[in-house]
Amino acid sequence: MPSPLRRTLRSAAAKESVPRETVFEILRNERRRHVLRYLKAHADRPVAFDDLVEYVAARENDVPPAELTATQRKRVYSGLTQTHLPMLEECGVIRYDPGTGRVALTGKVRRVEFYLEPVPESRLPWSYYFLGLSLVGVALLGMKALGVPPFGSVSVAVLLGLIVLAFLLSSTVYVRATNRNRLGAGLEEE
Repeated sequence: MPSPLRRTLRSAAAKESVPRETVFEILRNERRRHVLRYLKAHADRPVAFDDLVEYVAARENDVPPAELTATQRKRVYSGLTQTHLPMLEECGVIRYDPGTGRVALTGKVRRVEFYLEPVPESRLPWSYYFLGLSLVGVALLGMKALGVPPFGSVSVAVLLGLIVLAFLLSSTVYVRATNRNRLGAGLEEE
């Protein structure tokens, strides 16, 4: 009898998009995240399974591919073939053909990528940042309306211009940071 997770994964693959719970299950494992990043970086064509194994093993062991041991490769090879690739395929996120040794993303990966905006523990989430920026803007406009020095002497147009400029600069930084975090961003062609 299939496990509840397997039943959920099968039903997720049958649907057009991947449910959020399934996306979180996919992203919960670092090895699967490595697989998705590599495939996204090479999304223009299916990749060789051996190249994928080499990339994931090198990332997990923090060594260049040339320094990988047979044991390190075999550990990743086994994990990918027995657990991770079948799961990703059941979810409909990848296509894996063991006969040809080729792996490719499907269109459903967009649903997974949506949740890949990591926030390091030492950083404030962007949503809180923009909320704070909005509150600062409202406070400045309130001080202008109340005539609080020095804001009482600044024109509304100048104050609004500064607030809009702050949002423009913040949004630019946000877009750049988000693009760096996208699947496949920053991977060099090998």
